Amino acid sequence: MLGALAFQQPAGETLPLSVLYAGNPGTPYSAAWEKFLGAHTTRVQFIAGSALTRADLAGFDLLVIDGEVESHEKGAELTLKSEKVKLVLDELQGFPVVLMGGQGGFVSDDLHLKTSWHAG
Repeated sequence: MLGALAFQQPAGETLPLSVLYAGNPGTPYSAAWEKFLGAHTTRVQFIAGSALTRADLAGFDLLVIDGEVESHEKGAELTLKSEKVKLVLDELQGFPVVLMGGQGGFVSDDLHLKTSWHAG
C-alpha cells in the first residue's frame, strides 16, 4: 500500500503552473514559499502585494495572495505586514486566486467576500 502511495505522489513532481505570488518579498517567510513553489511549479515570480496590478497577471496561471505575520512585543497580538492589495473584484474575475494567511483575510475583508473575517 505505501509503495502505491509513493508511486502516485512523486517527491519531485512539478505542476505545469506559472504562479504569481503577491506578498512580502525579501522576507524569510516569502523565501520559504519561493523555494517550495519554485521546486513544484513551472515558474514562480514574487511581487509586493501593494505593487500588484491586473497587467501583472498576464502569463500566469494562478495568483497567490499571502502575507507575513509579525509581532514586535512579547505576548502581543500578531500583526500583519500589510501590503494593501489595490485590485478590485472586477479585476480578479475569471482569474484563479488563492487567498492565504492574514493578507488573504484582509483582501477578503476589503472585497467583502463571504470568506472574510467580518462575513462569518
